[in-house]
Amino acid sequence: MMLRGMGFDNTTFLYVASGKIYNAAKYMGPLRQMFPLLQTKDTLALSEELAEFEGYSSRLAALDYTICVQSEVFVTTQGGNFPHFLMGHRCYLLGGNAKTIKPDKRKLVLSFDDPNIRWNRFNHHMLEILHHSDIRGITFRKPNDSIYTFPMPDCMCQQDGI
Repeated sequence: MMLRGMGFDNTTFLYVASGKIYNAAKYMGPLRQMFPLLQTKDTLALSEELAEFEGYSSRLAALDYTICVQSEVFVTTQGGNFPHFLMGHRCYLLGGNAKTIKPDKRKLVLSFDDPNIRWNRFNHHMLEILHHSDIRGITFRKPNDSIYTFPMPDCMCQQDGI
């Protein structure tokens, strides 16, 4: 619903980067109905191709990473190393022009928990979240921010007269 509210429609290609999803048919069904072009590593690769990766969660995550780093838009709803490294890598590769949507979870919860919310209001909230995410994407790294999430464009060794 968040993606629909942000303007993504059923012609949008989605890639879901994740480990094994418990009861995937049940929980991924509604998402697949909204976005029929949804892909995962299991739908993109043959089972023989994935066989050498099975049992190695780091290798499977590397496949997800490789696909996500090249994506047109990256959406994350979690913290952790994977999305932080990925956002930084994409920012560095694309000169700061990597479209990343990192929604404010507090604002999401307020919209999702309101049983009386109408579509136009929900849509407005999602567009505000998207706009805020776009603005955050062009900000400069603050001194305490992670270098992995916000890489510096120039070599750090050339900073501060080093």
